[in-house]
Amino acid sequence: MTADSPYQVSQGYEVLPPKSGKAYPIPCDEWKFLKDKISKATHEPWLFHTLGAALIGMSLSAFLPIVTDAFQLPTQQRAHDITWMVLIVSAVCGVAFLFLAHKERGVYRDRATDVAAQMNLIQQRYDQTP
Repeated sequence: MTADSPYQVSQGYEVLPPKSGKAYPIPCDEWKFLKDKISKATHEPWLFHTLGAALIGMSLSAFLPIVTDAFQLPTQQRAHDITWMVLIVSAVCGVAFLFLAHKERGVYRDRATDVAAQMNLIQQRYDQTP
């Protein structure tokens, strides 16, 4: 601690003057506002979710000709097999993409929660008087 600094904290931390650029004093209501905003802030990943939904839709579209028995001629057996392959591959990939979207969404929420938890730790250093 230097003798020049007019700000002192009881835990032994020295609060630097605002012009020094090393610390910024912030009012409690602004701190609470930032904490609330960061705890709600999540970037929802839409790529995996969109791809998964599109692939599930594709598998349902491939399921329709199979259910309606659109392949009645013996020469259409190859088209029937291809339709089954499209159904299986798109359904498996669609479910995998939806699972990845769910996991990715959880990771993004954890990041915002980690920042809010760190802000709570910083806040606990100071006495709060109501």
